[in-house]
Amino acid sequence: MNYRYFAWMSIGVIGMISLLYTSCSRKLLTERITQIDQVELSKNQKSTTNACRDALAYTPYPESQALFPTQRVRLNFHFLNTEDKTNNYSIDKSKDLVKQLLRNANLRLKTNHKMNLPIGNDTPVCLPSYEYILQSQDDDDGIYFHYDDELCFFANKGKFRNNYNTDVIEKYAVGLDTIINVFFMPHIPEEKRSKSYKVTRTGVALGNGLKIAGFFETGKQPWEIATLLNHEVGHILGLRHSWNTNDGCEDTPRNPNCWSSKGTGNCTVASNNVMDYNNSQMAWTPCQLGLIHRQFNDQYATQRKLLVPQWCEYSSKALLIHEDQVWEGAKDMHSDIIVKSGAALMIKCRVHLPQGAMIKVEPGATLILDACYLHNDCGMEWGGIEVMTRGKKKGLVISNGDVRLENIVAD
Repeated sequence: MNYRYFAWMSIGVIGMISLLYTSCSRKLLTERITQIDQVELSKNQKSTTNACRDALAYTPYPESQALFPTQRVRLNFHFLNTEDKTNNYSIDKSKDLVKQLLRNANLRLKTNHKMNLPIGNDTPVCLPSYEYILQSQDDDDGIYFHYDDELCFFANKGKFRNNYNTDVIEKYAVGLDTIINVFFMPHIPEEKRSKSYKVTRTGVALGNGLKIAGFFETGKQPWEIATLLNHEVGHILGLRHSWNTNDGCEDTPRNPNCWSSKGTGNCTVASNNVMDYNNSQMAWTPCQLGLIHRQFNDQYATQRKLLVPQWCEYSSKALLIHEDQVWEGAKDMHSDIIVKSGAALMIKCRVHLPQGAMIKVEPGATLILDACYLHNDCGMEWGGIEVMTRGKKKGLVISNGDVRLENIVAD
């Protein structure tokens, strides 16, 4: 877990920055730190921790929810139809479907369920801490209609199979580098289907594009599309199927991939995980959510570009550190960070501070910078570290290893 309490016994440190005042006054004094002297660690002192890559360091556990503001993932929608406009929803019905779909999919993201598997498990339930928004471009509303006899159809088997073909995405996508483009397509006409071809609800993720088919023909309701949308977006955000392979998570057990629980045989209890194929798809595990948020917090990940960069906006509501904490995993903060008297905060990875924000270390508080990187990721400047002293009670900043402070406003 990336957010936990710890007991301070001994800390091996190489560099130390403290503030020394000779004043006998009880007046509060402050000093701003804008750089840290680098210290060369000996071989046995160099950290071997994997704190910045461990997926569980990015899991939004309930006790660390303040460190995981809800991220907003941008989506737009495309409805493919034939030129005679007979093979998909009308414009009005399409827009109503998108509205209901987003509402229901986001509701599911706010009501994560406990895992069914393994039977008797104690896997924690965490809020996913992300949601979808409809992203418009220029004067449009983020919902597009295309009438194209050649590219409108979807086929997942047979002579005309094109489920992995990206031509329709390449031709009609809008803002594909920063927006997930969802394409609703009809299945191929009956005369092109083999005898074994079935018209089912299905989808496939292709980069930042997503093709969905089968809902117009089968008359499925928006809530039935929501589960498929969450599954396919899960792929785009970095998750894999879990029933038949190693998906990188120990809390997603392999299973027979039963559609529902039947009480007998291998399907006594079916999975309800969003990345399995089942009639629920309502559970995300801590590791799965950690994998998603690790991508969200990776400066170079394609998934980060899909987010509304809310971390660039400064919030006046400061994050208060009242008890000892270790921050593992990168973080994008929205406000000042205030380490309260008697508490200690250790930062081990990258932390973004918005324009004007500061890290404030109160008298009697400790900030440990352990080979971390503090910066602004929005092309602006933050305020640096403010260390406070009152009488003989001082704030303390300790650095260990390669600590970088960048993008700090000059004096």
